[in-house]
Amino acid sequence: MLIASLKPRTMGGTTNTGLLAYALHRAGRPVAVYDADESQQLAAWARDAGDFPCQVVPAATAFFADTIYPAMDPERINLVDVGHAENHPEIVDSVLEVADVALVTVSPTQPDYQRLMRPEKGTPLAKMVKRSASLRDTGAPPTTVVLLNRCQAGAKSTGDYKSKLRADGWDVLTSTIPRREAIASALGFPCDKPERRAPYDQLVTELADRGLLK
Repeated sequence: MLIASLKPRTMGGTTNTGLLAYALHRAGRPVAVYDADESQQLAAWARDAGDFPCQVVPAATAFFADTIYPAMDPERINLVDVGHAENHPEIVDSVLEVADVALVTVSPTQPDYQRLMRPEKGTPLAKMVKRSASLRDTGAPPTTVVLLNRCQAGAKSTGDYKSKLRADGWDVLTSTIPRREAIASALGFPCDKPERRAPYDQLVTELADRGLLK
């Protein structure tokens, strides 16, 4: 199966992809990881961290569905990190063409909400998900869920944006990723830190309980 880790122009999306991959591996799920972000930060992290669960395959191409996807092992959870959607719509379109699940990272802030729904420049990620239906054999977009990221403990904004996004028709996960220095500073460093585990273990459990990990 293929999980597309998507985000508008926000912080922490690649970090979430890497720590989710590590959590899947820790849970005994066979995982393969692809970097479809032209910055290749995830591939560099995997190279430098020393404890990443697998090599990361460079995959930043608008022909992802035709050149990368056919070589994937369907018995694994194939996790793809995609760059900021407004900047790389052609890559997002190709990944969404074949994704089973789209995991959208957004922070509970008005700027991130606007970037998701109505960015000042570029195609909204919301529109990319919707239009992917025409590219897919099913005629429908992939199952899409929103992960709220960088959530301040006790802040009202987390609940407010969960409600706001749900009112817009988004399926928002119960799991959230907290605003925590050990997570924010993870990129480029070893994954195996206790303070980086719990939110992603919870995320894996929720995805599994909802039948989103085949």
